This record gives sequence, structure tokens and C-alpha cells, in this order.
Amino acid sequence: MAKTLGDITSELTQNVLEPAKAEAELIRKNARAEADQIIAAARKEAQKILEQARRDVENLKTQMDIDLETAGRNFLIMIEEKLENAVVDPVIAEAVKPALEDAAFLKKMILEILTAYAQHAGKEHHIEILLPADKKIELESWFMKKFQNKMSNPLEVRFTDKITFGFKIGIAGRGSHINFSEGLLEVFSEFCSPRFRKYFFSRKES
Repeated sequence: MAKTLGDITSELTQNVLEPAKAEAELIRKNARAEADQIIAAARKEAQKILEQARRDVENLKTQMDIDLETAGRNFLIMIEEKLENAVVDPVIAEAVKPALEDAAFLKKMILEILTAYAQHAGKEHHIEILLPADKKIELESWFMKKFQNKMSNPLEVRFTDKITFGFKIGIAGRGSHINFSEGLLEVFSEFCSPRFRKYFFSRKES
């Protein structure tokens, strides 16, 4: 029996067009599902990036606050130190240096310290005293008269332009001395500095 055009059309629709349409619908659904997955993953990743960026911004802000606080504290400390050096050191120098430059006071100080020093180090070693070069005329003969025959070991007295006031005492040949010159100013400054900070700065000592 010969097929009519309707039969052929029906077969084409049933065997070709409908399967193709179903396959196309499946492909479309799969593509949409895959696209939805991609979009969801992208949104999730974007959310993670956004949250990480927020955390980074918060951490950066926190660190900046810490840095600013530290910088401010360091700046105040620097100002305090500069002010302290500008006030304490000159006041100490003005009060102490004249005494250490006075020949009578220097003799008395040397006599007491040298006597005590000689009782220990002077029994086994030569004692060395360093004095300002400009005090040589005033003190050289005094040393000769005062200590020439009273020391168990020779006393070495040196006048040097490396010292402008006070004196240094130590064991000859060792190269180290107890500093009663600028070292004495440093001791007084260190002693007075905490009191200066206590009364002039409100920041508590740590």
C-alpha cells in the first residue's frame, strides 16, 4: 500500500523531529543546569573573595591603628628624651662641672678616692690617674708632695688633653679607668632622669 504524504510526515515527526526535539530539550536542560552550577560556584567564590577582602581591610585597619598608636607613643618618647636631654644634662653639667674643675675640691676628692683605692688595688698594682692637661701646674707638685713616699707602689700621674674636667683612676697598663669626669655627669643624669620624668611627664614608667 502506497504511503501518503501525511503518513510520511507523521513518520518524520515521530521518528526524527520528536527525538531531535527531546534531545535538544535535554541538551538545553543540561546546559542550564551546568550554567546554574557555574553561576553558583562563581557567586560562592565571589562571596569568599568579598569576605576575605573585608577581613583584609579590617586587619589592615587594625594594623594601621596599632602602627599609629606605636608611632604616636614613640614620638612622645622622642620628645620627652629630647626635652630631658635639653634640661637635665645641662643642669647637671652646670652644677657638677664647676666643682670638678675647682682645684681644692679636686684635691680633696682625689685624696679620699685614692686612699680608698690604694687599700685594694694599690697593694699589688701601680695606680694610674689621668687629669686635665690644664691642671698640670696646679696639681703636679701637689701629687709629688702628697704621695711620693706614701704609696706602697709607684703612683703614675698623667695629664692629658683628652680630659677637660675631673679625673680618671685605674690600674696602669689596663686601659680601663673609673670615670670621675663625664662619667660622673652621666651617673647624676641617670639618677635625676626618672625624677624629671615623674614630675614633668604624665606617662607612667613601664
